[in-house]
Amino acid sequence: MLDAGDPAPDFDLDGTAGAGVGSYRLSAASEQVPVVVAFYTEDFAPACTTYLEALRDTEWGSLTDAIAVFGVAPGTLDDHRAFAADLDLPFPLLVDHAGVDAQFGVQRPDGTTRRSAFLVDERCRVQFAWADDPERSPDAPPDVGPVQDAVASL
Repeated sequence: MLDAGDPAPDFDLDGTAGAGVGSYRLSAASEQVPVVVAFYTEDFAPACTTYLEALRDTEWGSLTDAIAVFGVAPGTLDDHRAFAADLDLPFPLLVDHAGVDAQFGVQRPDGTTRRSAFLVDERCRVQFAWADDPERSPDAPPDVGPVQDAVASL
């Protein structure tokens, strides 16, 4: 798994943009504002729902002046769009069809993606990395407090 100080692998991924489709490049976004890249396992899984709800419900504006959040998981754009609409997410869900999770070091041996988050700065470097405890029940809500603390310390 990447750690603070490591270069973040750049990516170009399609994702949700309201009812439409957007194209997202990490380096372009991080040049504008810090980016939280939040990997999750799959759409509609209870543990991923609670994870994305925790990110949705975070008062980012109270932690920093500006931030972008990208949810990233394998799947289809249609499923991501339905999941984002179901959760009323204010951030896009990107389709990881290029193995970006493996580049960040959060792909499990069985090919699934570990719930994790990376805070990426304007130089496209990782400022903070967090992954859910593998010993924790997959249905337990993740503790995103460390991610929020890292954003607040910018």
